[in-house]
Formats: sequence, C-alpha cells, structure tokens
Amino acid sequence: MSQIVFLNGASSAGKTSIGRVLQDLAGEPYLLLGLDTCFAMVPPAWGGGRGGPLSQEGFAYQELRADGGHPMLAITYGAVGWRMLAGFHRAVIEIVRAGNPVIVDEMLLDDRARDDWLDLLAPWQPLLVGVFCEDAELARREHVRGNRPGLARWSARHAHAGLTYHLTVDTTYGDPDQHAARIMTALAQREARS
Repeated sequence: MSQIVFLNGASSAGKTSIGRVLQDLAGEPYLLLGLDTCFAMVPPAWGGGRGGPLSQEGFAYQELRADGGHPMLAITYGAVGWRMLAGFHRAVIEIVRAGNPVIVDEMLLDDRARDDWLDLLAPWQPLLVGVFCEDAELARREHVRGNRPGLARWSARHAHAGLTYHLTVDTTYGDPDQHAARIMTALAQREARS
C-alpha cells in the first residue's frame, strides 16, 4: 500500500477523524501527522492561536473581511513560521524514508506550503485525498469545538487551490468509517495495479 496518504481540507472538515479510522483499518502502523502536530510544537510566544508576542514571525491569526456576513479568519506565517513548516515537512519525509507509513492530516495554508509538500512527496507517490465539507456544517463543527469562528470558512476556500486529487470525500454526509473505507478501497486498488 501507499506509504503516504495525504488528507487535505478545511479546518473542522473531519480529516483527523478519518485518519484515526484509517489507522485502525490499515494492516500497517500508519503514523498520523499533520499541521496540528506542527502547531503543537510551536512555543507559545510564536503561536498565533495563543496570541504570542512573536506570532507575526511565527504563526498568527488574521481577521479578514466577512464573507456573506460570516467571519473569515486566516492563518499566516512569518519567516520563522515558514522555517518551522518547511522543517516539519522534511521531518515527515524522513519518517517515511525510515520505513514508516504516514497519514498526513493537512490544511494547506497557501501555494508555498502546497508546492513544498508536492515537491517533497512526489517520489513517494502519495494517495492525495481531498476532504470537503459544506460551509454550514463546518461552522457548526467549529462552534461545537469552541474554536474562533471563520477559520473553517477561510480554509475551505483556500486549502484545495491548485490540487488534483486521486479521491475526494464530502464529510457533510456519512461518517469517518465510511470515508475511511473508501480510502482503503482506493489504496487496495492502487496496490493491485502496481
């Protein structure tokens, strides 16, 4: 099976839930890593989610003009943030190079992050999975989680730019088990063709 399953989609789209089910279904010990893994390692002073004093150089939230009356909240990064992202991408590749399969749970922040990932992933021929969800459901999940409103809506409009997927799932409907089963079928079909 593919050593990398790349799940990309908006905040609150259900990528982590699908990734956890994939771990349970896979016959190999897939490690679940992603943007939140990277953010969890960022010192508070450099993290926008914590309102750190150095977040403009690291990771910061940026409030944008409302979209149809709905808040929009972007995540931006400075030079230090980019260094952290680029290092994290390369760390994931080294984990794979050591023989470990991974599920990448990603919300691409912009073209630079997308292009860096695609360049690094190319030799591994990952299964690229687009995880989509309707705005109303994203907003509901964001509220239930207690997250600041607007990031899910913003990321739904930006995370998929410039990508062509092997498979897409719409998590507005169904549950993580169903979506993970479709991904496992795609992985098995890919393996049968190789």
